[in-house]
Amino acid sequence: MNRDDIAVACLLRHKTDNYRLIVANAHAFWDPAFSDVKLIQVAMLMEELDDLASKWAKRKDDRSPSYPDGTKIPLVICGDFNSIPDSGVYEYMSKGTVSSTHPDFRSHRYGKFTEVGMSHPFGLRSAYAQGPGGKELLPFTNYTPGFQGVIDYIWYSTSALSVEAVMEEPEAAYIENVVGFPDPHFPSEYYSYYYLVNAVILLFRQSYGSKIRPRRTKRKLRQ
Repeated sequence: MNRDDIAVACLLRHKTDNYRLIVANAHAFWDPAFSDVKLIQVAMLMEELDDLASKWAKRKDDRSPSYPDGTKIPLVICGDFNSIPDSGVYEYMSKGTVSSTHPDFRSHRYGKFTEVGMSHPFGLRSAYAQGPGGKELLPFTNYTPGFQGVIDYIWYSTSALSVEAVMEEPEAAYIENVVGFPDPHFPSEYYSYYYLVNAVILLFRQSYGSKIRPRRTKRKLRQ
């Protein structure tokens, strides 16, 4: 199946403290009937990020800390994964592996991905997976007349980053009076792109300099 879904990755360096950070953004195929396509797309994304991180870890820079391998560079991946929390994509991203027999492959064969299964070396967690047992805090990131659910995520490397605060979902009273997003206050059907990316505060555990003093915040909306 030919698709033109894309991903973008970049290496950032803090101008004062000189630590590095990899930030990636991706958009997986939307159709629920093609869970196998989403799995392969995300596997290709993580393979590319692994290659890039390994290359960037070897980059010599007297101003930046040294990184023994690519997995030690802090990583943040934001994206519309079009996959709910009990999907193979979520399992792969959060656990670092998914079985070659996972039902989301829909019995299709994809070379090495279905011969030995899929894995990646990054220890990732969804920024909003802060509920009991790692449950996602938000009831939805996509809100339309035909679907409400969590399909958008901000993944971060737990070895270097931690979530200090997140914004809460829109108030129930507000949601009861809207058909869906976009609306005047949320100019996209993708709640996470407009709201989540600006809501999550990540604090480096390494001693890189100034500390962030975040607080849990809630946005007030008027009808």
